[in-house]
Amino acid sequence: MKSLATKSFSHTHRRWREIFNTVRAAEWWEFKLGPILATIYATAFLLKLSIISLWPLFLLLLVALTACAAYVSVINDLTDRADDLASGKTNRLVGKSSSFIATLLALCILPGVAVAIYWRRDPLLLFLYCASWAAFTLYSLSPIRLKNRGAWGVLADASGAHLFPTLLAVTLVYRLSLKPFDAIWFASVGVWSLSFGIRGIMWHQLNDLDYDDKINLRTFARTHNIAWVQRVGNFIIFPTELAAFAIMLWRTGCVIAITFLGFYALLSFLRKRLWGSNLCVVMPKPKFHHIVMHEYYEVFFPLAFILASSSRYTIDAILIILHVLVFPKRARGTIIDIAGMINGLWRISTSNRWPMRARKMADSSRPAINKLLK
Repeated sequence: MKSLATKSFSHTHRRWREIFNTVRAAEWWEFKLGPILATIYATAFLLKLSIISLWPLFLLLLVALTACAAYVSVINDLTDRADDLASGKTNRLVGKSSSFIATLLALCILPGVAVAIYWRRDPLLLFLYCASWAAFTLYSLSPIRLKNRGAWGVLADASGAHLFPTLLAVTLVYRLSLKPFDAIWFASVGVWSLSFGIRGIMWHQLNDLDYDDKINLRTFARTHNIAWVQRVGNFIIFPTELAAFAIMLWRTGCVIAITFLGFYALLSFLRKRLWGSNLCVVMPKPKFHHIVMHEYYEVFFPLAFILASSSRYTIDAILIILHVLVFPKRARGTIIDIAGMINGLWRISTSNRWPMRARKMADSSRPAINKLLK
């Protein structure tokens, strides 16, 4: 009996692991959902609400956005199978049965439909939620397939992945608070999330240029000069994103968030100095550690507002643990890097051979720290 139960558990575990890998959850769980929850924390702080009091909102939003994000991964791989096979790109639906794909789509769509029905009496919430689904459906499916239509594809991806979900999160907090909308906050969050999303899909398309060239896929990055795309990202999209985010921080008046910006800048400088790591805005680089500001949005942005809210509502400090448990990967990487920097700097404190010796010692400390924190 015990052996049978063990086999059943093992089979179930493998099945869910297969589903997890197929929907590419590791690629979007922290990158897309982390900043959205951070925006909820910031909105709650702006409205002087206890963040922990919004826990039903977190659960509902995670279910809603997880269903949508999983749908995006499945529908994108489903419609890209022929192109991916032709270009040599990995596609997780290749070799999967029709029944498995149908079941996967049902597991995505049914929770989404349930959430949409729950919000049916609130036109704004319903629109923002359905808009994300619609944006990616139009992005992937023929005959429209915006992915193959230049700038329209960039706008659809950025809107579906970042703009609509982030505005949905903000709207939910305002609905629960019963307070009138702050137009400046709503607009700045919208511009920031859209710009952030545009920069993300531009990086993705530039990273996939070799694959897209093989199948003549007309993405935005492929239909324009690469140097021009880079200039647009560096000198238009990124400054717009930073300006909107600066307005958000000004509106909340959160000193901790601003202080963490300085700390993030210091970390980035030390990574470059010690390990030769590069930051990129939109253009992928060899040996780059991360896309600039992503770590801040995923780690320091939420942490700042949890700490700030804890000064008003002590119980909110519990969220530090909960947030790291739900989104551990980036936080763990940041801790490893900070520990590696401290260890490396301490070991060379008496040496004058900088930066060569610093880089060598800091690099040598990273594997040990990584093993320790696993």
